[in-house]
Amino acid sequence: MLLSVAGYGQLRDLQIIRADSVFVIDSVQWRSYPLNLRFGGISGMEMTGPNRLLLVSDRQARSAAAEDQYSWLYILDTLGNISHTQRFWGVKNVEALRIDGENTWYSFETDESTGIGYVDAEGKPQVMAEHNMVTSPFSTFNRGVEGLALNQDLWYSFEAGLDSTVIVRWPQRKKDNQEIYRYPLDRGSCLNTGQVAGASLGTGLSEILAFPEYSDRLLTLERCFNGRATFVRLYEALLKGNTFEKREVFRWDPDTRFAGRTLKPDNMEGLTWGPPVNGARTLYIISDDNHSTRQRTVLLKLMEKQ
Repeated sequence: MLLSVAGYGQLRDLQIIRADSVFVIDSVQWRSYPLNLRFGGISGMEMTGPNRLLLVSDRQARSAAAEDQYSWLYILDTLGNISHTQRFWGVKNVEALRIDGENTWYSFETDESTGIGYVDAEGKPQVMAEHNMVTSPFSTFNRGVEGLALNQDLWYSFEAGLDSTVIVRWPQRKKDNQEIYRYPLDRGSCLNTGQVAGASLGTGLSEILAFPEYSDRLLTLERCFNGRATFVRLYEALLKGNTFEKREVFRWDPDTRFAGRTLKPDNMEGLTWGPPVNGARTLYIISDDNHSTRQRTVLLKLMEKQ
C-alpha cells in the first residue's frame, strides 16, 4: 500500500515535530524469538496504515556470524508499541522496504552482492536485479544499493560510488526499459582536513522516496559521518536530462535543538510518508543503531512548515 499524497505542489521545507527513542514489545511474545535477537538495526520503513509502520532490520544481531545476518520485520505503531515480529522470509541484509499490493519489495547488500527483489504473495523471495560489490562500476565496499522507491515507476539507488552515485529507474516498473541517472554527491561534505571518504566515512545516499503524483522527482536522504558526528540532509531531487538537481528541504546537524534540548542525528536510513496534517505533508525518518550500545534507534516525525 502506498500512502497517497496526490494533489500537493512543491515540497515545502520540513521541521521536526516529534522524536521518539523508546519502543515497547510484549515480553511474552519476545521470549519465543532467538536469544540474541535485539530490536534495532532498522534499515527500512514503510507506512501501511494511519498508525502502522512496517520496519525491517538489516540483520538479527551485531555478530558477523552467517546465521545472524537474517533480516527481521516489525510492526510498530506511532506510539512506539511493537505488535508483531517475524523473520524476513529468509532474506539477509535488507536495506530498504516498500509495499505494493501483494508484493513486498526490498533492497539488499551483502559483502558479495547488492540489489533488489520482492517477496511474492506466496512468501517466496525473488531477486530482480543483482550487482557484484567488487566489480560493479556503481558500488564500493559497504556502499551498495540502499534506496528503493515506488510510484508508477520503480527506482533504486546506490549509496555511493567512487566520485558520485547513480539512481536506476524502471519506467512502468519494467526492467527492460531501465534508465540510469547521475546523482550529484559531495562525498566529503562533513569531513575534516586530511580525512578521506570511504566505507564508513563521508556522505552517502541512504534512502529515496517517491512522490506518488510526480514522475520526475524523488525525496532523497543523505547522511555524512566524520568519525565523531553525523549530519543529515533531505532534498527534493528533480530530474533534468540524465542528472538530478537538488533542493534542500531539511537540515539536521549535531547542534540542532528540539523542544529546548540538543537532538543529535544518528545513522538515519528509513523514510516514509505519513498522513497529512492540516493540509501539510508529514514524513517519518528512522535510524539504524547497528545493534550498538553507543547508538540508538530514533524515530522522527517531520512536517512541512506552514
